[in-house]
Amino acid sequence: CILSSSLPYLLSLLLSLTFLITIIQFTYTTNGQMYGLLKRTAAKCSHIAQVYSLGRSTEGRDLLAIEFSRNPGQHELMEPEIKLVGNMHGNEVLGRQLLIYLAQYLCSEYTLGNERVQALVNSTRIHILASMNPDGYELAAAEGPLMNGWTNGRGNAQNIDLNRNFPDLTSVLYRNRRSRHYRTDHIPIPDSFWFGKVAPETYAMMKWIRSIPFVQSASLHGGELVISYPFDFSRHPQEERMFSATPDELAFKHLARTYADSHATMSNNDTDRCGASFYRNGGIINGALWYSFAGGE
Repeated sequence: CILSSSLPYLLSLLLSLTFLITIIQFTYTTNGQMYGLLKRTAAKCSHIAQVYSLGRSTEGRDLLAIEFSRNPGQHELMEPEIKLVGNMHGNEVLGRQLLIYLAQYLCSEYTLGNERVQALVNSTRIHILASMNPDGYELAAAEGPLMNGWTNGRGNAQNIDLNRNFPDLTSVLYRNRRSRHYRTDHIPIPDSFWFGKVAPETYAMMKWIRSIPFVQSASLHGGELVISYPFDFSRHPQEERMFSATPDELAFKHLARTYADSHATMSNNDTDRCGASFYRNGGIINGALWYSFAGGE
């Protein structure tokens, strides 16, 4: 089934990048370099790729995405739409770089005749946003790794944590469960959300999500070696750590487990960790059980 296998395989390609030193230059990129790499990649593989803008950041930087499919720019019936997002927190750069490399990898391997990559691109529409927070990255990069505190550059230029700035639809769902018939998808955004401070990056993401019928999504962060899956907000708001399953618990757990089991160290206990250890859970965890928060993407 393409729908159930595309995202784990797509993410597993990130694990293969260490073997491609002759193809990809492994170095951190500035925002300008990132834009140039994505545009050159799309130009090199124009038959399967294109770049497009979601909008602008607070300071006017482009939120540039690259798409891969057999017919770029076209949504086709029964073709799964998948999005990968990096650098939501500006000072978490590993996901940003991995997604830049992934874009180059998909282009190169498709051209070289990699049958698995060709099958993936020909059957799936893949959208990659390497940096959702280019302003935060700019701040963190300017300070450098020695001077940078863990919060410097985490937020956008307005110091808004973008991973707390989205509508809290999980709470709406919890309230609606009291009704006999309730929706678990396409939940209307509460009017009260717009009374708060909505970052331009958040608004651009919301428009993107509304305009394309994504069926699977992953956001790459930094700091822990774990796959976190929904829900992120506890079904009892006073509980900071409480397992809170979605109706699609089995599917989310399968996706998380597939990636963690393919990773060299995520699911084993032989690796020294700088943070928490999740190997007892196989390298995965329900988000609300880890720590509960609302307003995530």
